[in-house]
Amino acid sequence: MADLYSTWTSLVARAIGLFAPGAARNFIYRRQALRSYLAAQTKGPNQLWRPKNKSADAHLLKDNKLILARSRDLVRNSTHVGGALRKIVNNVVFTGIKPQAQLKTKEGKLKKKQNKLVEEHWKMWAESKEIQFYDLQELALRHLWQDGEFLLHYFFDKTLLDKGIVPLGVEFLECDHLDESIHGELANGNIAKRGIEFDRLGRPVAYWLFETHPGDDFGWKNSKMLAWQRSKRIPAEEIEHVFVRERASQTRGVSWLATVIMEMKDFDEYQTSERIAARLAAAFGIFVETPFPEHFDPGVSPLGGESPENKEDLPDYIDPGRIQYLPPGCKISVASHNRPGQSYEPFTKISLKGASTGMGMSYEAFSNDYTDASYSSARSAALEERRGYIKQQTILNRKFNNPVWKKWAQYLYLSGLAPGIPMEIPVNWQAPGWPWVDPLKDSKAAETELRLGITTRRKLAADRGMDWDEVVEQLAREQEILREKNLEGGDDK
Repeated sequence: MADLYSTWTSLVARAIGLFAPGAARNFIYRRQALRSYLAAQTKGPNQLWRPKNKSADAHLLKDNKLILARSRDLVRNSTHVGGALRKIVNNVVFTGIKPQAQLKTKEGKLKKKQNKLVEEHWKMWAESKEIQFYDLQELALRHLWQDGEFLLHYFFDKTLLDKGIVPLGVEFLECDHLDESIHGELANGNIAKRGIEFDRLGRPVAYWLFETHPGDDFGWKNSKMLAWQRSKRIPAEEIEHVFVRERASQTRGVSWLATVIMEMKDFDEYQTSERIAARLAAAFGIFVETPFPEHFDPGVSPLGGESPENKEDLPDYIDPGRIQYLPPGCKISVASHNRPGQSYEPFTKISLKGASTGMGMSYEAFSNDYTDASYSSARSAALEERRGYIKQQTILNRKFNNPVWKKWAQYLYLSGLAPGIPMEIPVNWQAPGWPWVDPLKDSKAAETELRLGITTRRKLAADRGMDWDEVVEQLAREQEILREKNLEGGDDK
């Protein structure tokens, strides 16, 4: 194809050159400019690499089911992927990303009493057995990594209201509940894409959902259960579709593990092969070689002559310290398997380094291998990881926590459980922080930043996952107790 392109260009240039040599030169220059990118080369080992330019939705329509199944299989069965995902959840969510109500007066001061009332109602709701919101935060992050998306279905829950709890029910649904057969132009003029109905402006107006998970195996079917598998149209106001868009043409999520799936699958298969080889190496065998194979004929002793009924001339196993004489001319050879070989460790490191990059983790944290890490490199890697964790906390706040809080505040207002509290409640989310890597040096650095006025105590507390207002209140209570007991340290300095 490339030769045809060059030949055609040359022929046309020669024809033009008969009348206008300058125009021929410009023609060749412009034709070559079209192929100035090395990434567009069509020769060499990558000549068959010609991916299609399609919309993100078109690619997902074709590939997402297999990506989804493979991602879930890795999370279930891969030690490194499953363990890395648990580490990510532990760092991003930990004990929960918790809200701090920010109702303020006209002067900009916090309304402590009203904010405390709001947070008490939230705690009752979030920690109720019907909701368990902080478990949902973990589930949300896991599904973003594993599936790339999930759905929340909001509904009125009278059971909660009877208990004096904000009656917002939240149903967490996997993306499998979307009826992907609803695809294309609908009778009402809207467009559906894999179970999501959009208006002419591209805004979602409804979701077509199965009541039960299509992958459930009940072991038997009846007409009622088949009816359950018919999807229902749910208005978009009742659904929160959470995913991160990576292309403008994308309306569904894709697993965050997509870039490491094949690499980790190949690595796991390599590990399995090496384990089998190592077991063979441990179970070595010994062979007896002889130039007289007729000695091993039935009924003939290797030592010569007729073999007795209870033949024990050569042992089946070697006992410790045993001295064994061999028949004349015989020698032994040991079957050895040198596995894992010298390439095992370098290949393992290279594979895990690539996968750790795809998961936004350092190699040391992903592999639990700190043998070659120095203090400075480990600290640098930890800081880079934490930046990634903070980004994921931001995504959870923006895509999950804030929408739920907004809906919850509406239900709080409409339920009448907190008179005087408005329908819209500003909020800050207190994410879990991390301990200082080097407490002595880090505390001195924090003290210096405070003295220079480039940080605040509130920010320093937030970086470590603490609520500064609560810390101040606890300090005040401690001081008061010390003064009451006439203990040293109780007096104000």
